[in-house]
Amino acid sequence: MNPDVLPAQDRAGVFGAGTIQELPRLLEEQGVSSVLLVTGRTSFTASGASEVLPALRSVLEVETWSDFAPNPSVDDVVRGAQVVQRLRPGAIVAIGGGSALDVAKLLAVLGDGDAGQIHEAVRANRVLGRSRKLILVPTTSGSGSEATHFAVVYEGDEKYSVAHPSLLPDAVVVDPALTLSGSAYQKATSVMDAVAQAVESHWARGATAQSRSFAADALTALVPSAAAFVEGDEEAAVLAARGSHLAGRAIDLSKTTGPHAFSYGLTKRHGISHGHAVATTLGAFARLHAAAAGDQLGADLEQIASLVGADDVAGLGDRLDRLAAEVGLELRWGALGVPRSDVAVLARAVNLERLSNNPVDVGPSDIDDLLATCW
Repeated sequence: MNPDVLPAQDRAGVFGAGTIQELPRLLEEQGVSSVLLVTGRTSFTASGASEVLPALRSVLEVETWSDFAPNPSVDDVVRGAQVVQRLRPGAIVAIGGGSALDVAKLLAVLGDGDAGQIHEAVRANRVLGRSRKLILVPTTSGSGSEATHFAVVYEGDEKYSVAHPSLLPDAVVVDPALTLSGSAYQKATSVMDAVAQAVESHWARGATAQSRSFAADALTALVPSAAAFVEGDEEAAVLAARGSHLAGRAIDLSKTTGPHAFSYGLTKRHGISHGHAVATTLGAFARLHAAAAGDQLGADLEQIASLVGADDVAGLGDRLDRLAAEVGLELRWGALGVPRSDVAVLARAVNLERLSNNPVDVGPSDIDDLLATCW
């Protein structure tokens, strides 16, 4: 499999180091004259992506916007919508991590609404329509948001996922060079998020033959490159970017499961980075599944074990924990500042939609037992 090529998709796109320079051409091909550029507050410059601005401004009217939180809220989207309505851009372009990409996707489908309409649409999981182009450029290898038809947003501590085909972009630019500027911790949490997405997609109740194929290809790229990517290796960054995109393609079809269901409460309540939060329970869920596996799940777990380098299904959970340790992530909640008294709160904060996609039913006693192993 050539790591410089992404699988065919029903939208334009380019992949490879330096391909951010293709962005002006892609926008001209989309036939737009003005752009709202949604960026991370620091990643846009740190990643080197800002170097494309002069070329963009030579052919387009460009306004940049980054007034949103790392875990964006509906109020952030409302503020962005006010910018959209003032500028009336022909395209929304996001360059950044998962939050920047998710906000841009939401502005593409909610940006013409007022505050009340946007809040109502998010709660009802619906869109208001889309009248402008959308191009997504990730600067991290982890979220896969450029490949999915959904976006995450918060209202207070409540997490919502807006899902609709119109959230898929018209074009994507996956430039591995943009992912190298992050800290070792940022790269570690990103790559473990992508690993978790691929693992969860493979065992999800919503899995299909196509999503399992994407997930398997993602793990083939991610697992051997993860540690080197965190250390800044350029060749590993190419593999990590490819694997992250493929993991996004996988969960676009299957969605995620238990580890993601538990991650949101950890992130909102304790500020643990999303990918790190997911990694803390990934091995625990693998052990839970191994103990309850029937024929189909057993076959899935055997393939996952082979892909990540575990000796067998029984050792899958420990192997996933070791992979997180190899990229420098602490998994014990106690060491991360999560008190045992938070068990009940975190159990109640679980995302039921994601949990319902888990291949093994998880009841209250299972939740208590699983969370007890996290310290």
